[in-house]
Amino acid sequence: MRMRIRFSLALLIAAGLGACSDEPERVGTAPIEIAPQDFVLLPCGPGEADRPCALAVAGGKRIVFGAPAGASLTMSESDLKQIDAVIVFSLRAADLEGVDELRNASWRAGRSTPLLVIGPSGIEDVIEATNKAFEQSDALRIVEEGIPPGGYDAAIVEARAWAGDQVIFDTGDVRVRTVQGGFSVGYNDQADLDIRPCGTPAIERDADKTLGCETDPVDTAWPLRAPLIVVQNR
Repeated sequence: MRMRIRFSLALLIAAGLGACSDEPERVGTAPIEIAPQDFVLLPCGPGEADRPCALAVAGGKRIVFGAPAGASLTMSESDLKQIDAVIVFSLRAADLEGVDELRNASWRAGRSTPLLVIGPSGIEDVIEATNKAFEQSDALRIVEEGIPPGGYDAAIVEARAWAGDQVIFDTGDVRVRTVQGGFSVGYNDQADLDIRPCGTPAIERDADKTLGCETDPVDTAWPLRAPLIVVQNR
């Protein structure tokens, strides 16, 4: 068990980064019934196009795209508990501020495995610092509140980096690939979705749907404000 109690400068830095004086508008998510075989995008985080966040629920898997501050605040406890991966768009502060929130909220909700964070080259250093920053607070929290339902080791965050266009997440039925600055999400042979953060160039690709900054119709444009059904198997 990882039970090292030591005071860390990184902890103080993390506490400072977590403070926020202006509370942004949050995107609300109305309850929606999602079957295990469906593929649905749910909005999360602040309702700002330049700080996008969406939760992809496909085949029972849950992948968070974007990790701005407040990313976890509109997610249900059930979704937080079952997060399979968090994909950050860049190493800019605005794209990373929600990583520690997602880590803390999903652990408290009962996540039972280390949280996988996928990002561009350099994400390993960020995640290593995150793990060190929370060593003391995790131990103190267990002393005060007891071990969360998922166990102590679930507090760990794991990093996976990409460079160029490649498959970054693959469970057999759900596959995520980086494509020219954006992401292609495939679900079995039923759907192919492009997710393009604002500022990435449009590409000519025969995807079923594209979520981006200037897409048409408006329900597939950032910020995502309502559930977007990609595949519904009923």
